[in-house]
Amino acid sequence: MPPELESAITALYRENFEFVWRNARRLGCGDDWIDDAVHEVFLVASRRLGEFEGRSSHRTWLFAITLRMVQRMQRDRTLRQRRVTEYVRQQPTAVGNAASESERAQYLRYLLRLLPEAQRVVLILAELEGFTTSEIASTLAIPAGTVHSRLRAAKQRLAEVIERERALDERSNP
Repeated sequence: MPPELESAITALYRENFEFVWRNARRLGCGDDWIDDAVHEVFLVASRRLGEFEGRSSHRTWLFAITLRMVQRMQRDRTLRQRRVTEYVRQQPTAVGNAASESERAQYLRYLLRLLPEAQRVVLILAELEGFTTSEIASTLAIPAGTVHSRLRAAKQRLAEVIERERALDERSNP
């Protein structure tokens, strides 16, 4: 990035942060996501600053970006909440040995935490939720090949961890 563009972006941020934050809040951002919205506004602005033609002020340009960003994030949050609600509604009631289920669930969460987020998300969608490769690719906006490679890497990592733990178990319990 040319130094003059970098200094222009820095100046834009310093001069307009409070303006963007205040208007994002007024447009409906909650405490839990306003910082993300403002960050996204300035990311868009920094990418598009070179294209800014000056037909309006920076403030009106930033307000338009802020409005679109808040609308998009509100739409995404609403859609995500609907999906979660539908998912919870569709889950069967738990039956069986609660202690055993709890131990297995804890172990599964432990294993999932060992994976990088990208691999964990693909593994959850494919193996636990039964999504197809095309559904995962569409949901995450990634190529199908990336879905396959992340899933393969996740399974390989988990197999290595499980095998290592088995070997440790066998050594401690001969």
